[in-house]
Amino acid sequence: MESLRGMSAIITGSAQGMGKGIALALAHRGVNVAICDVKKDVLEVTAQEIREATGQKVITGAFDITDEEAVKSFVSKVEAGFGKVDILVNNAGIHPLKPIEEIESKEWDLVFNVNVKASFFFAKAVIPGMRVRKFGRIISISSEAGKNGGTVAALHYAASKGAVLAFVRNLAQQVGADGITVNAIAPGRIATAMSGAVSPEENQKFINNSITKSLGTPEDVAYAVCYLASKEASFVTAETMAVNGGTLRD
Repeated sequence: MESLRGMSAIITGSAQGMGKGIALALAHRGVNVAICDVKKDVLEVTAQEIREATGQKVITGAFDITDEEAVKSFVSKVEAGFGKVDILVNNAGIHPLKPIEEIESKEWDLVFNVNVKASFFFAKAVIPGMRVRKFGRIISISSEAGKNGGTVAALHYAASKGAVLAFVRNLAQQVGADGITVNAIAPGRIATAMSGAVSPEENQKFINNSITKSLGTPEDVAYAVCYLASKEASFVTAETMAVNGGTLRD
């Protein structure tokens, strides 16, 4: 999308996997990117890779995204460095695989803090600047699990991803008159470290159930982000885009 050129974006959880793929795709289209993650060493390697591959500016931040003050500080740093934040991609997420009997209250809270509350912190921090400029794109990565309940394990993950969908639909109503769109992407099984944490047999179930007979790639999700982030998507908001190879047909 040529209209992305000159924009600036924040992508959370972007040291590797889908977040890295999203950051690279945006940067290849002329977007300066701010990437953040708790994995500092990997983050810096990814930042250098993006700079060398695209020539775009990259700002990094290694911090806990469930810390609101740290989020505010990072957003201020990005606004000072890039002059603005046009695009926010709430990608960071965790996916512990446990049945309900093994989920402790502390872990439940952690999953919701990372997968949902951090998105609230980032959105709250970037929206004032977007309102002033009358333009913004907020994209949150949900999951097929947020729609169909996911697998037999990870109740807290599925519930948090369902919450992301409600978050997007409500927030879109609050900011739409200011030229800000808010959308979600619900990936199916994507070939990342998260899918690598389960058995090949478990992944094969998704492949067998898909129309494409394959797992998705981080790039598949990144292309969807690029469209929703573009000026061409100005009339698309409060929507959930499925990127799942046809595993969930709704």
